[in-house]
Amino acid sequence: MARPDKGFERLGPPRRGEWRSLFQEAPQSVEDYVARCANRRTPGRAAFLLQPLGAVAARFPETLARMAEYAGAFFGLEARLLDPIPLPESAHVFPRDQHRSPDLLAHLAARAPADALVYLGISDRDLFAPGKKFVFGEASLESRTGLCSLARLEDSDRRALKLMTHEAGHILSIAHCTAWRCVMQGSNTLEESDGHPLHLCPDDLRKLAWNTGVDPMSRYRALAALYSRWTWREDARWAEERASKKRVVLGPRPEG
Repeated sequence: MARPDKGFERLGPPRRGEWRSLFQEAPQSVEDYVARCANRRTPGRAAFLLQPLGAVAARFPETLARMAEYAGAFFGLEARLLDPIPLPESAHVFPRDQHRSPDLLAHLAARAPADALVYLGISDRDLFAPGKKFVFGEASLESRTGLCSLARLEDSDRRALKLMTHEAGHILSIAHCTAWRCVMQGSNTLEESDGHPLHLCPDDLRKLAWNTGVDPMSRYRALAALYSRWTWREDARWAEERASKKRVVLGPRPEG
C-alpha cells in the first residue's frame, strides 16, 4: 500500500466528550466493507436523490442546489433535486416541537424510487430519535434512505455539505472512521463536526470507488472546480494538490 501524502492525518487519542471517547466502534477495513456492503451501485440503481421535506426548499433554495451539485461530484453519481413533499404530521411531537427521525425515515422508505442508490430527505425542522435530545441526521441501510436537518447548522452551507456526505456515506455502508481525520468521523456536537475535514480518508475513498465506480482523480478535479467557484480557496487548493499527483492515494485494494 502506498504511504499516504501529507494531505491526510491519522487520528490521535480522543479528547474527553468526543464521539470516540464515548463510543467504542470497531474499525471497518476495506476488506470488511467489500464483504458486508449492503448497498452497492447497479445499472438500475445509481441515482443520488435529494428529497426536500416541508418548507426547506422555499427557505434554502441555494443551499439545496449546492448540495445536489456537490453530491454529484463527491460520489460520482447522477444527483437530482426532487420536488418537495409535505412533512407527515404524525412525526411531529408538539410538546418538544421536533420530528421523530425514525418516523420520517419510514415515510421516506415507503416512497424511495427504484433507481435511488441514495434517497436523502432534507428538512429545516429539528429532529430527535428515541433516547436522544436531537439528531443532525440519520440513515437506514435497509431502505437506502437517510435524513439531514438544517435546523441546527446556523445557515452554513459547509456544514450542510458535510452532514449530507456523512449520512450518504452511511447509506452506502461506510461506517464511522476511527483511524483518520475524515468526513466519516462520528461527532456529538457542531464544534466537533466543524473540526472534521470535508474529504474522505484514503480507506473510505477506496470503499467509495469500489462501490460507485467513481474515478478518484476525476473526482478530485470536479471537487476542486466546485471549491474554486465557491471561493473555498483552502479546500480548492487541497483538492487540486491531490488531483495533480501522478496517482491518487487510496487504502488497500479490495478483492471483488
